[in-house]
Amino acid sequence: MKVGFIQCAVISAIFAIAGYLLFSSASLNVHVPLTVSAALLISGIVTPWLASLIQSSSSSDARAHSNDGSVETLYVGNLPYRANENAVKEYFSSFIEVQSVRLMKDRKTGKRKGYGFIEVVTDDLNSVIDKTNDSIFQERTLKVRPAKDKVEHA
Repeated sequence: MKVGFIQCAVISAIFAIAGYLLFSSASLNVHVPLTVSAALLISGIVTPWLASLIQSSSSSDARAHSNDGSVETLYVGNLPYRANENAVKEYFSSFIEVQSVRLMKDRKTGKRKGYGFIEVVTDDLNSVIDKTNDSIFQERTLKVRPAKDKVEHA
């Protein structure tokens, strides 16, 4: 479960109040409980923000530098209409490290179109294509090519 900013702020406020009550009952100087509760509140609010920054930078670094290869996109055609993203990812993972799979669907019907795009981590795209092009997947002969850049229509 992913904890959001508001949940962390509420939890921090609860800890700040508990810290204030605990330290104020200890008959310490008046400024000590306020300082502790303020520190708990601020740290609880700042911590999830810092964690999200660290997580987003480490996940983007992992994607960019995984196995010291670059991320390349492959076009995969002649896919079975019943194939889903997980099945395609599992099949291609036996050949190469798969970053993501996008299977195209018809906008009106929601049915798969029989082709998609796979992001893979590799330094040698041609060897991946040689291994996977004309291979059999769910009784269909796949057509694998380097993906062309998306063309913007004016």
